[in-house]
Amino acid sequence: MRAAEPVLRTLPNGVRLLAIPLPHVQSASVGVFLRVGSRDETPASNGISHVLEHMAFKGTATRSVQAINLDAERLGADVNAFTSKDTTGYFMTGLGRHADRFLEMTADIVLNSTFPEAELRRELDVIRQEAIEYAEDPQESSSELLDRAIWGEHAMGMPVIGTVKNIERFARADLVAHVRSHYVAEKTVVAAAGNFEVEAFLDRAARLFAGMPRAADAVPSAPATPLYVGSAVGRRFSQVSQVFLNLAYPMGPVPPETLPQQRWRLVASLAAILFGGGMSAPLTDTVRERMGLAYTAQSSAEGGDTWYNFIVHAVTTPDKLEQLMTATGELLRAHAAGIDPVHLERAKNQLTVSRVRSSERTYAAMERAVEELFVRGTVTPMEETLAQIDAIAADEVRTVFERMLRNPAALAITGKGASAKSARDLVATLASASR
Repeated sequence: MRAAEPVLRTLPNGVRLLAIPLPHVQSASVGVFLRVGSRDETPASNGISHVLEHMAFKGTATRSVQAINLDAERLGADVNAFTSKDTTGYFMTGLGRHADRFLEMTADIVLNSTFPEAELRRELDVIRQEAIEYAEDPQESSSELLDRAIWGEHAMGMPVIGTVKNIERFARADLVAHVRSHYVAEKTVVAAAGNFEVEAFLDRAARLFAGMPRAADAVPSAPATPLYVGSAVGRRFSQVSQVFLNLAYPMGPVPPETLPQQRWRLVASLAAILFGGGMSAPLTDTVRERMGLAYTAQSSAEGGDTWYNFIVHAVTTPDKLEQLMTATGELLRAHAAGIDPVHLERAKNQLTVSRVRSSERTYAAMERAVEELFVRGTVTPMEETLAQIDAIAADEVRTVFERMLRNPAALAITGKGASAKSARDLVATLASASR
């Protein structure tokens, strides 16, 4: 049975409601997503979005933290949340017949959290330990440092989890102020995907969120595109023998007259899959299978509403770093010159299967649709997306690599012998090989 078309409605206050019927499943996912994350913070408030996400579950006007957990688990539901650079999400997944209950409970968490002082002190200590754990993990640190290499001092370059210093001093008043500024109607999408009664969901969501306050300054302005910096950073971890490498190039946005953003993102995603998305992909085959330079070598595309980056991730040993960068640069240059039709076919099929499979899982379908709604203001039907993938031409993909290589690479390395100087030397090796 084919999925029905997504249903999108906007309440008078600006809250958007999104229903994605999947009648072939028995489950459903329900979520509330807010367009706010670490991008909206300052150095002094860095980490507040993540702290707030944790504290939303620590008690509401009518339920304790224990009741929040038990109410969900009595229904067999999974309940979770996340914070990213530009989005905070709260969601539940369980049986479709309980979708209305999921909506009520999730709305309660988002709209009615009280942030009890005693719970805040305990949770801040937990988050502090989490931040320390990330800082002491070379792989996590490499990903975090890459943000700094891409965006420099911009808020996008700050860690989502925040700094230990900030985490230790946050107070309840900080959370309340953050909610008033950012948990507003125009930034909110209430969504569900799965087997549920669409009209009943939309009606209930309208009642629950009709009173959500609007932003104080009318409609929030569109976020500015962060400036790509493209620097090289490194951090030494003496207790490990490997080096964790993350490399990035910007892939957009492109001028509207050049290509629609939706199509450009599909082309950019395809380019990342073609280059290093599988064991037979050129990056993995060359670096791992033919040259033995790394056990892990892969590429992906990561993005938000105003940014989209090409990422290469690899784990190797210090003595192989220079060869790895040379091989990667040569492969990038080759792809800027031309695209192998066999690998184009492979990448198209991999991207198609990925989109189809995600559309068949309730949470994945909901999350992708919400992200597209934040980016474009609408949701593209799956059949149209698959047709767009099929129509991508080799020269469009080649252009992605050509445009990428006009920019300096951003590089973050952590592990044995890593330093800012060694990172800069590796970028120079990469640039020489990719010319």
